[in-house]
Amino acid sequence: MRRVDLTVVLTAHDETLVSGPTLTAAELAIGRAEGDGITVERIIALDRPSQACRNFFLQERLSHWQKITLDEGDLGRARNAVIPQTCGRHIAFLDADDLFSPDWLRAGVMRLRALEEWGIRAICHPELNWLFDGTHAVFLKPDQDDPLFLPQHFYFTNYYDSLCIAPREAHLEHPYIHRDIPAGLSFQDWQFSIETMEAGWQHVNAPGTIIFKRRRDESLVSESRTRRAVVRFQGAMRVDKVEGLSNHAGIDPDKVTSPDHAPTLPENPSPEPHYGPVFAARIERARNLQGNVADISLYHEIKSEFDHAFYLAQYPDIRALEEIDPVAHYIRAGWREGRDPAPWFGTNTYLERYPDVATSGENPFGHYLRTGRIEGRLAAPFSGLSDLAAALDMNPRQVEATWRARYDTLRARLEYGDLGEQVRASAAIEPLIEAGWSEALALKVPPLHSDPISARTAALLRLARRAEHRPARYVICVNRARFGGAKRIEGHLAHALARCASPEEVLVITTDKPGRLPAGKLPDGVRHVDFASLVDLKGDSRQRVLVEFLRALEPKAVFNINSRLLWEAMTPYGTALGADIRLYAGLLCNEQTDTGHAVGYALRRVYRHFDQLSGIFTDSHALADEIRERHMIPLDLSHKVQVLANPVDPQLPVVLPLPAQGRRPQLYWAGRMDAQKRVDLAYAIARALPECDLHIWGAQVMGGAPLPDQPENVIRHGRYEHFADLPLGACDLWVYTAAWDGVPVMLLEVAMSGLPVLACDVGGISEVLEAEYLLPPQAGATEWAQKIRVLLAHPQTARKQALIRRDRLIVERSEAAHEAALMALPGLADR
Repeated sequence: MRRVDLTVVLTAHDETLVSGPTLTAAELAIGRAEGDGITVERIIALDRPSQACRNFFLQERLSHWQKITLDEGDLGRARNAVIPQTCGRHIAFLDADDLFSPDWLRAGVMRLRALEEWGIRAICHPELNWLFDGTHAVFLKPDQDDPLFLPQHFYFTNYYDSLCIAPREAHLEHPYIHRDIPAGLSFQDWQFSIETMEAGWQHVNAPGTIIFKRRRDESLVSESRTRRAVVRFQGAMRVDKVEGLSNHAGIDPDKVTSPDHAPTLPENPSPEPHYGPVFAARIERARNLQGNVADISLYHEIKSEFDHAFYLAQYPDIRALEEIDPVAHYIRAGWREGRDPAPWFGTNTYLERYPDVATSGENPFGHYLRTGRIEGRLAAPFSGLSDLAAALDMNPRQVEATWRARYDTLRARLEYGDLGEQVRASAAIEPLIEAGWSEALALKVPPLHSDPISARTAALLRLARRAEHRPARYVICVNRARFGGAKRIEGHLAHALARCASPEEVLVITTDKPGRLPAGKLPDGVRHVDFASLVDLKGDSRQRVLVEFLRALEPKAVFNINSRLLWEAMTPYGTALGADIRLYAGLLCNEQTDTGHAVGYALRRVYRHFDQLSGIFTDSHALADEIRERHMIPLDLSHKVQVLANPVDPQLPVVLPLPAQGRRPQLYWAGRMDAQKRVDLAYAIARALPECDLHIWGAQVMGGAPLPDQPENVIRHGRYEHFADLPLGACDLWVYTAAWDGVPVMLLEVAMSGLPVLACDVGGISEVLEAEYLLPPQAGATEWAQKIRVLLAHPQTARKQALIRRDRLIVERSEAAHEAALMALPGLADR
């Protein structure tokens, strides 16, 4: 096969006229490469082309391009299919609606040649990506050995993309994986970047080059982002391996003799900025204005470092007001509106970072220029600088200084140097490119890509640090650290999984509300990550951080115990998450609104996520049967709904009752003092039994309506840590009221104590108590009082039955039975 230096592969599917500028720019770049002696093969790959697309590319003027027709229906597979048919030592892909800058092919091949001379296998990217048309943004594509390169940035966005120049063998070794957008899996180029890095390929850029990427409404990237797709998980991104993708000690720049490397500020800058005379004149008019402000000294201090070009580019409403002085606007109103006076100063970020400035009401930029800079305060408009700096082995000020120096150099080269020349030459072919200058002055330098991305990355770094940078075989997500020492469902799961694997392989995440887990709930060695306190993000950002953290842990299974955040993340990310991880949901009971209507995860989430889940488990046969019947789950799928009965603790001592003669009967009640637990009914029972005292332990957790007036014979004790700490010997009868429930842990603890108990017959409570110790849900205080008096009148009978119940539950709800039921969940034992 005839070998050439470079094959340019243009891929098309339904593009027609949009490809005119693409081909013109490609020919210009090819011509410059050939002028330096680089031999080039031209290929157009038509993948399931529309007839109009076929006709466009078969026109006579494109006859010097080889045409290959494919039937893949997938961009990645189309690229894979065409590679074996190429002759080039290097391959440069081009999408049919994007544009090469004139120097891209020449500089990219030269950079790779220089590295290959030193035995370095590398893949080259343009220095910048410039998005235009449907959206505008400009990104730096840094070398992999850049001091700011942070591999954890890959969790949330790709450093690079597929429009690179790579040796042919890189594509043969690492073919693209097909996308599956409906399943939430996409971004083949993102996966290619990670896979090749893991295999030792070095990613570099060709200074002074740009690829202009057109964003159309129907583009694959737009569709993927709309569906909130993610890249397929790869082992290199595991929490204990991801750092290995960095290459800070990799390429030695002294060995790379390419004259295009190590760009600097323009030596012979253009006399006029490359963004053109109209915008330049508007900036000059703005600089010559002087608005009225109360503090003239503040005005001059701010104006001395105010970036007029940036302000007018970022805020077109101010740009349209010819007579408005931007500096005066910022001082009077702009800072209160969250506008930034320069790309290196974040108004809102500064106020959030330094509450003393926010409280003072002082202009934040003025504060920084007058005192903040001297005090060493940070100005960069990015959250999480401390976390990012620690990961980069720098301090925050070093990161800020490095980022700003990089930005300033790129900005100068865009406005007056080589990068701007590439923009002007390309805009002569496609004028829509020039509209991107508004974002070019706010160009993104990863990993300080943008505040949202920086905040996500910083949050994940905090989570990884709290997880000790170790993966987990099993992860339990629970909504909050519930008070009380009972293990509850999450604690029992943790103990069982720790026995099946090891404590070090189990991790518990509290997702919705911050707080420490009570001692004893988890086995020694099981890690707890308080996600709720470590991640101060909202909406999709919060969901995405949880999903990426779970994937980074690379668990075999994740258990959701009432985690609202994980349930919410299941809608956009559940299918993608379940592609590599078995997902299980623990459902306890339905809930009720304050109007008495049924809601809850068992009602809202089963039908939505049944196919994404490997299994569902409940603590009661009542709820399991209800779920199967309500949704008419077919028999061949009914095994996905299982009962996982919480074990009892036979180590809880049997309570020896105090003599009842000569003292008032003592009733006990404990739990969350929320609507579900019917504190109002407990108070009403106390009023109906004036001869008894009712002792209550607990507090409101879920909020809601205030508690009713407390009867005189009710004694409140507040929260408690462990059930065994309560003065159980004085209890004559335990009262358990609830409007709805599953199998409450509290009831199991009472049962182990041998105390008599009376409860309402809701949920799975009848699976614990016998019929004579149950009252119907609609029973009022009078009926409760009558039944309580009967039980108090026959204490020995009630005590005997309580001990029989205890023995039965020890057999039925043993740790061994719980562990066996857990391992019987569909697919869990396979993991």
